[in-house]
Amino acid sequence: MNDLKIRGGIMLLFFGLVIFIYISRLFYLQVISKDYALKSDQKDLEEVTLLPSRGIIYDRNENIFVQNVPVFDIMFVPNKLVIPDTNLLEKHLGLDRVEIRKQIRKHKGIGRYQPQELVKQVPIEAVSRFQEDLWQFEGISVQARNTREYIYPAGAAFLGYINQVSQRDLDRDSAKYYVSGDLIGISGIERQYEPVLRGKKGTKTILVDAYNREVSRYADGALDVLPIEGKDIKMGIDAALQAFGERLMANKKGSIVAIEPETGEILAFISAPTFDPNQLTGRSLGKNYQALVSDSLQPLFSRPLMAQYPPGSIFKLLQTLAALSEGVIDPSTHFPCVGAWPRNRGKPACHGAHGSCSLPTAIKVSCNAFYAETYYTFLNHPKFGGDIHKSYQRWYEIMSSYGIGRNLGVDIPNEKPGNVPTTGFYDRSYGQNGWGALTIYSNSIGQGEILMTPMQMANAAVLIANRGKYIPPHFLTHVRNDDGQWEKWDFPPVILPGKREDYDLVVDAMEQVVQAGTGTMAKVDSIVVCGKTGTVENPPYPDHSVFIAFAPKDNPKIAIGVIVENAGFGGTWAAPIASLMIERYLRKKIKNKAKLDRILQADFIHTPLKKTTH
Repeated sequence: MNDLKIRGGIMLLFFGLVIFIYISRLFYLQVISKDYALKSDQKDLEEVTLLPSRGIIYDRNENIFVQNVPVFDIMFVPNKLVIPDTNLLEKHLGLDRVEIRKQIRKHKGIGRYQPQELVKQVPIEAVSRFQEDLWQFEGISVQARNTREYIYPAGAAFLGYINQVSQRDLDRDSAKYYVSGDLIGISGIERQYEPVLRGKKGTKTILVDAYNREVSRYADGALDVLPIEGKDIKMGIDAALQAFGERLMANKKGSIVAIEPETGEILAFISAPTFDPNQLTGRSLGKNYQALVSDSLQPLFSRPLMAQYPPGSIFKLLQTLAALSEGVIDPSTHFPCVGAWPRNRGKPACHGAHGSCSLPTAIKVSCNAFYAETYYTFLNHPKFGGDIHKSYQRWYEIMSSYGIGRNLGVDIPNEKPGNVPTTGFYDRSYGQNGWGALTIYSNSIGQGEILMTPMQMANAAVLIANRGKYIPPHFLTHVRNDDGQWEKWDFPPVILPGKREDYDLVVDAMEQVVQAGTGTMAKVDSIVVCGKTGTVENPPYPDHSVFIAFAPKDNPKIAIGVIVENAGFGGTWAAPIASLMIERYLRKKIKNKAKLDRILQADFIHTPLKKTTH
């Protein structure tokens, strides 16, 4: 009997414990558990990526050059998508049924539980209207992001643009920062300084209802990670000078590059023809990009860094410095000019007979015969023992030190090196013993196989202005640190061969080029401009007009290189353009309105090119 009571008590205790556990679990699920509450109310937890604001880009005077504007991407989750009325989508977002189906098919089978892009970069006004009807679209949500706005319709050639990451970008992303649909710098400053400008992503965990609408933050945001904004950067570019230069180059093909000699900071970087950088923003980016690609004038081609031209007579300045540094000539050297180079049956021809021509006069009047003889003397100088390979190699090394035939290290992508041929090139072309100074004399006057980019031309003016050194040309000058202060980025200088007096001689002669030589159209009232003209043969079409300069002569503040394609003599077009840029930068205004109007009215694009002979 006692045993039965004990057993009965145990059974009651067991059933009581089971009932207690069941009731407790029910209470937990219904009252305490948030998971059950989420399910019973048809709510879900979602982790949403928070995109950081991209860093702002300033010019040297702290004018905002590039800023952010809010846009919104319309996202959909494929396994939740319900679209009861496509007319509403068409009304608010400009999408028709065909486009909707195209986007859905595009993401079919890919990330069915992850938000995918339906429409990108929708303006805030359209999103505001759309959100009133968002409750009708299950599986559709709105994601905020920033796109770029370019304050000045200028600078497209160096600023670059942003667009969605490509598969190639994703494959290269070892840190796995990007996902499909993210924006990334595609070219220019935006590409070069992407890691600085992009910032760091954050996340927030939210409760969403059955229509994928946010109900509230989960746990009052305890799990959220705030995004970190991208860092602001400051460039050496002068926005006003940049815009002025682009006006000067309207209806022309070519380049202007202006550099501050002391720092190597790029003041202006004009590639003509150009375009408004705002064309490569927003939903029209793809259509506008294709139109620019198809344009026969190649506005997307960055001429200052990528176009490679024979430099013409501006190269004579570097020839002078190379010959002086090696003791091949000295300041008292004279060579004969009879209207041509007498040693080589009159080739190259000259711009008149200069008689017994001195070095300063040769620079002033741009004497071809003097420089052909200088080059011949260099390559056949007794110090090299009659070995053309040895003498040419030394000449090649000096030109390379001046930044010719190699990249200068400009801090945006796609810089081209120009060209200085190697001894191997000539061995392959003429045979190892089949060439000499008379074979390659065109190099002496910046023709032949010598090629320079407009950036290298401007940098040649810099290294002379600095009397034997340059800092690699660069756009970036400062990055805003975490304390909100500008932190300067430094670039090491390059020290060049030659004595100070050699550079002073060249500088004095460049002053005479502008005062009384081939570059008088570069004169600026009360500012001593030192320059050199170049006229680049471009058969069978008209010559290119080239000019390099710096000013003032002492303590120079700006160095510049200008090339105008198919415009003719360097002193006629490139020189006055350079002078206007110099005056605009140093004085902030232009006195010579007639010179300005002449340049603004010049059109070398819509005028048919006439074939020429040389």
